[in-house]
This record gives sequence, structure tokens and C-alpha cells, in this order.
Amino acid sequence: MIRWIKSLFGVYETNYEYWVYTKDIKVPVAYIRTKVGYEKWMHKIGHYFRTGEFESPILLHRDFTLENGFTSMKIAHITGLDKVPVYFVD
Repeated sequence: MIRWIKSLFGVYETNYEYWVYTKDIKVPVAYIRTKVGYEKWMHKIGHYFRTGEFESPILLHRDFTLENGFTSMKIAHITGLDKVPVYFVD
């Protein structure tokens, strides 16, 4: 309950899972220009369809800029997810 109230004020704790809208996540241009290798992509998308979970967690900075987990974001976009689980980094 306290974490939820903190999130209303933009205070997020590290090592705790939050669910955020994909439209609110800012993906840096450098990630968008990067191509994911075929084998890596097939492995990650296969894992998602087998388990229903991302293999790599989505890590965000406090301003909702993507730090890590670009392939997971790409999978979320392709599958039409509007909310994803994320973790915040310092």
C-alpha cells in the first residue's frame, strides 16, 4: 500500500516490481537503431511464448527512460501489451 502511494508521487524503490504503461516508457534512439540478432530474438520470443514472461527484466531510470530490456520492450510492443512489469535503477 505504501509503495502504491509513493508511486503516485513518482517515488519508486529499487528491487521492487512495478507495472507501467508501455506508452510511458522512453526508448533511447540508440536502442531503436540497434538490430537484435536472429538467434537472440528467436530465443527470447520463444521463451516469452513458452512461459508468458520476459526472459530479461525491463529496467528503467526514474524518468522512465529505458536502461535495459529492449528486446522485452520489443516483444511487448509486438504482442500488444499495454502494461509491463519493470524495475527501477538508481
